[in-house]
Amino acid sequence: MPTTTKPSPAPNPAPEPSPLGRGDGPGGPPAPFAVRHRHLVSVVALLLMGLSGLIGRDVADRLSSGGIVPPGAESMRAEEVLRDRFGAGRPEMVLLVRTDAAGGPGGRGIGAPAAVAAGRAVERRLAADPGVERVLSTWSAGPGTGLRSRDGRSGLVLAWLRGGDHERGKTAERVVPGVTGRFGPLEVTAGGEAPTRVEVARQASRDARLSELVALPVTVTLLLLVFGSLPAAGLPVLVGVFAALGTTALLRGLTGLTEVSVYALNIGTALAFALAIDYSLFLVSRYREERARGAEDSAALRTALRTAGRAVAFSAGTVACSMAALLVFPHPLLRSLGFAGVAVTVMAAVGSLVVLPAVLALLGDRLDRLDVFARWRRPRAAAARSTEAAGCPDAAEGRPEADGSATGTARGEATSGTGRAGASDAADGTGRAGATGAAGGTGRTGGAGATGAADGTGRTGGTGAAGAGGRTGGTGAVGGAGRAGASGAPRGTGVAGSAAAGRGGWGRIALAVMRRPLATGVPVACLLVLLTVPFADVRFAMSDDRVLPASSAAGGVGAALREDFPGSPVGATTIALPGLDTRVPARAAELDRYARRVSAVDGVTRVDTATGTYARGRLVTGPSPSSARFLPRRSGPGGTYLSVAMAGEPGGPAGADRVGAIRAVPAPSPARVGGFDARVADVRGAIGDRLPLALTLVGVSMVVLVLGLTRRPVLALKALVLNTLSLCATFGALVFVFQQGHLKWLVGDFVTTGSLDVQIPVVTFCVAFGLSMDYECMLLSRMVEEHRAGADTVTAVARGLDRTARLFTWSAAILAVVMVALATSGLVFLKAVGVGLALAAVLDATVVRGLLVPAVMRLAGRANWWAPAWLRGKEDRTGPLVR
Repeated sequence: MPTTTKPSPAPNPAPEPSPLGRGDGPGGPPAPFAVRHRHLVSVVALLLMGLSGLIGRDVADRLSSGGIVPPGAESMRAEEVLRDRFGAGRPEMVLLVRTDAAGGPGGRGIGAPAAVAAGRAVERRLAADPGVERVLSTWSAGPGTGLRSRDGRSGLVLAWLRGGDHERGKTAERVVPGVTGRFGPLEVTAGGEAPTRVEVARQASRDARLSELVALPVTVTLLLLVFGSLPAAGLPVLVGVFAALGTTALLRGLTGLTEVSVYALNIGTALAFALAIDYSLFLVSRYREERARGAEDSAALRTALRTAGRAVAFSAGTVACSMAALLVFPHPLLRSLGFAGVAVTVMAAVGSLVVLPAVLALLGDRLDRLDVFARWRRPRAAAARSTEAAGCPDAAEGRPEADGSATGTARGEATSGTGRAGASDAADGTGRAGATGAAGGTGRTGGAGATGAADGTGRTGGTGAAGAGGRTGGTGAVGGAGRAGASGAPRGTGVAGSAAAGRGGWGRIALAVMRRPLATGVPVACLLVLLTVPFADVRFAMSDDRVLPASSAAGGVGAALREDFPGSPVGATTIALPGLDTRVPARAAELDRYARRVSAVDGVTRVDTATGTYARGRLVTGPSPSSARFLPRRSGPGGTYLSVAMAGEPGGPAGADRVGAIRAVPAPSPARVGGFDARVADVRGAIGDRLPLALTLVGVSMVVLVLGLTRRPVLALKALVLNTLSLCATFGALVFVFQQGHLKWLVGDFVTTGSLDVQIPVVTFCVAFGLSMDYECMLLSRMVEEHRAGADTVTAVARGLDRTARLFTWSAAILAVVMVALATSGLVFLKAVGVGLALAAVLDATVVRGLLVPAVMRLAGRANWWAPAWLRGKEDRTGPLVR
């Protein structure tokens, strides 16, 4: 039977474009400040970038590779007493001397005359440097000091350096080349705290260049794919450089006031580009969407800033608050990461909300030029439009394509290529009346449709025919109940008929999840809990030389110390008793009783002090000539100290626990426990003391900011719970990989210590929690916008996910590339942070946002949108917004 096609009405003439910088018309609101003053904003931004680059040009030379132990910690005060009064304490530099000669009577090892002469020459050369305070070697210290290996082939030369961490690092950098290498029969390598820091700084610099080379081509390709043109892909790079340079200048200023870690520069730079991509993608996509609906540049930018820009502002607030929580810790490393994180977030937000709109206004229609993937992208987009024109019953808002633009048509207006015009909506914006139109050469005529009911539950489709392959439309209902009859189900009760909501891939996934929310939500939640299980076995410690690759010189020296020199003073725990004068016999007797009690502590193998050597609560040997080292070097305040050897490797969790037991032993005078194990105990204790406050600040600030964005308490609590669950799964994966040593073939080789640096979860939590809330703000802002426009729960969730999931999944993919590049680092700390953040981003953007969020919101139903009267905005009190 032949069909008749009604001719399409002529499109309404487009309004005369108003000059950029004014409103939509004579009475329209003014354009944003950045648009009206786009030239001024652009020039000021370029000047700030140049000035920031000039200020921060030498920041790398002023950064510290230390800053792990809190200032004023008991272990640090013990080191000061030992250094000032006894010339003892933990040496900052350790030279390992080896000889191939046997250590027996024939070869004599490092005791051979040639080895002694060469070793003495190295010792004199080291002591001659003005930055070296004191030197002690296996030849000058004598027997019983633990400076000679059991086989006699290796020995140690210890050096105490002057100044703070920065000065000691400079001294080590200057001295090490002259005292290492081949000296006669000896092979000398350098290790210890100061050379380790020098190697860490060098490794971090090399890794930064390598990660840039790895990430740059992949990131550029992904940016071109997701932004759709060369000018658009350059926008996040511009914002990222703006944020990174500003942060570098701030860090340079902070180096004059406090210790700033080298890690702050690496992580801050990576975070700058991650946030720049997030914010730029969200704003550019919304700007293109508004332009596709026929809005002028100024109106599109104003709408993008009012909607997406508002979400970006709140998102930046969540990231900044999350990073600011690091400032509550006394550790210089964590505090410097907090300063860098807050600075880079603020700069990224300013760049996105001020600089980016100005550049968009300058680009205008040139934004979409130079699409290098156009030949592959356009056929797919045309096919999608033809499919939509031929078979989609809903002529509502278009679907975002790969370049961030939107095709299709908005209600009540015609757009190029579609020719559809929708009639006026009902009060809630869901009822539609069909119109006539043709798309892509396929005629489709829509009959007159009835307007929707006041509550948005009914919509009647008219009849229509298409010339070739025509289609006759019957009647249908909306409201999520399916196209079954003239009236739809009540809002929030149906899923199957949300054609407009499920048009994109993520929307269809959301609809499928919401049909059976328990069947999806429960397995996903169980999977996340399963990933969390290894975190229950976490054993916190502190990084040492094993943060470096095993092939490094400092790493080799550290391994030799642990294997061949168990009794050396390098790894010993010390107890300073500055108020105990052992020259008084009664006080010496008190020291004897105290040493017996300390030697009886579980895990303590030996205690040496001025009154002899103790083990298992008993005196083993009395004072010897080497006991004189426990007496003050010069007249003045008295005092003494104890050297405590413990089972196991220094720096492990067990050693830190034993330090707590030693500190609990009653002392005859105020005692200060030092050494590497004591440092670990101080670091863990300081983090444990401040962690509840940091978590509270993060949690409260997140809830407050999400409430400010959505005005929905249930949505705020849901975001907090799901983000915490996602991060706990990430922590479990970190323990599984870096503590237990699995998947080295995937993440790269590293030294397994059986423990996890206590600072890794803290840094990962603050950064990843902020980024996950960044994605959450994008998603929730669009869902709430759809609901305020009259959509029910199912439609709002599906549309919100469909229109934002592509954005934050692309963003997570790019972030994962940057973080995987960071994970190629030879430093275990950066490798773990990179792996943790990449995993957290991918897990959060796919499993949590794509599956768990729709399931939870479907189960919550109308409770999602509940708000007390004092929280409701103007939109909530006056009814839904109609676009």
